[in-house]
Amino acid sequence: MIANEIQPARRLGDLRPYAPPVRDDRITLALDNNEGAPVDASLLSLLRDLSPEQIARYPDQSALETQIANGLGIGHRRVVITNGGDDAIDRVCRAMLSPGDAMLTHGPGFVMIPRWAQLAGACVRSVDWLSGDFPLSPFMDAIDESVRLVVVVSPCNPTGLVVGTDQLIRIAARAREAGAVLMLDQAYVEFADEDPIDELICMENVVVVRTFSKAMGGAGLRVGYAIAMERIATWLRTVGGPYPVSTPSLLLAAACYERRTEREEIIAQTRANRTVMENQLRSLGAGVISSQSNFVLARFDDAAQTHARLLEQGISVRRFLSGGGIENYLRITVPAEQPQLAQFLTALGTIGASS
Repeated sequence: MIANEIQPARRLGDLRPYAPPVRDDRITLALDNNEGAPVDASLLSLLRDLSPEQIARYPDQSALETQIANGLGIGHRRVVITNGGDDAIDRVCRAMLSPGDAMLTHGPGFVMIPRWAQLAGACVRSVDWLSGDFPLSPFMDAIDESVRLVVVVSPCNPTGLVVGTDQLIRIAARAREAGAVLMLDQAYVEFADEDPIDELICMENVVVVRTFSKAMGGAGLRVGYAIAMERIATWLRTVGGPYPVSTPSLLLAAACYERRTEREEIIAQTRANRTVMENQLRSLGAGVISSQSNFVLARFDDAAQTHARLLEQGISVRRFLSGGGIENYLRITVPAEQPQLAQFLTALGTIGASS
């Protein structure tokens, strides 16, 4: 008797494991992952204060949740610490979506969002938004009774475009009418011109996702958080693991949050360098989408060749291979440090660019 072949759950479909960029010895400047500038080295001295007993015990994230909640002026039960912003997004999808439900988002966008919706058994609908103003009317029209979750990424990854506060409020209200939650991914909000958090956190059906990985410079900590009304926050705790973040990461994240105003200079420098980078790319003929994030998306006649020639000079940028209309674009992280910006601009000047 031949046994039946073992198969995964049908919702996996043709998904494959997420593959991070491959590092090799040629790379001296990594501009492909949008990590923020490193934290001050003095923060690492805090790790010496950890006791063996703290490491032997399971971590307690309640202090960091309270710290963030106090910073926002809300109750501590409304903040949920997660294993990076990715975990927060995954939790929202699992808490809100059942097999057969629909999630509405825009494209291109953060590649993991439709993946997690699919893994929750939902179907994914998307409204095109590669450039220009946000397509509010078609997006609002697409929110019907079958949609349980509406997702907006602002500033958007990979374009750097933003959705205005008034538009977000209208989207949230329309989602509420349909019985849906609006999840707003704000991973890059510190680099934007405005932050709509105060207007949105008072809305009962809004979940805001943030991270320590970008402006805070703590991508290696894997700490993120969701902000929601207490009822929804309880759902997010229910679908997540009990101890998502390690004690050392919680300790350093708390210190980063306490010193968050010290990052303002780095953020301002990143914005200034972004303008320089955009202007240089345009002067060489690349098609640049004006960004409000810590990266720039630019179109090239031959993105593959430009990517390869930058790599020859030790610089990695993000090239897109999976379709979605951005195969001719490269996403380039904006370095906060002037020497790194100069290294990229010099390399770019030697190879040229055209749109």
